[in-house]
Amino acid sequence: LCSCLCPCPAALGLTEKLMKLNPGGNAKLVSMGKSLQEEMEALLGPDGVLLYPSHPTVAPRHHSPICMPFNFAYTAIFNVLGLPVTQCPLGLNSEGLPLGIQLVAASYNDHLTLAVARYLEKAFGGWVSPGEV
Repeated sequence: LCSCLCPCPAALGLTEKLMKLNPGGNAKLVSMGKSLQEEMEALLGPDGVLLYPSHPTVAPRHHSPICMPFNFAYTAIFNVLGLPVTQCPLGLNSEGLPLGIQLVAASYNDHLTLAVARYLEKAFGGWVSPGEV
């Protein structure tokens, strides 16, 4: 249940308890999030699309040690900000591992991320089957 890829329930419970020790900290974090959301909305404008890595590395090989507990932040930040994101597969790298990128737009501009994803997927090879099923 507890791995390096996702926090275990005990860690989440501890985080909740620690947050209660500093009630003003929550308000400050919410304020910072709102400020960042406004900054991103202004940066993206009505027609901007941000291309951002989905993960800091390519997919790890099976059974390789992976202990990168905070790599979820590459995608989580946009969920927290409430911005539309589309994951776009770009094909395989030279080692045969899947590559992808996430496309982010301002609120209510999902159609932009989907349109750009469609274009990039065609241009770079898109989704590739991992093998015969």
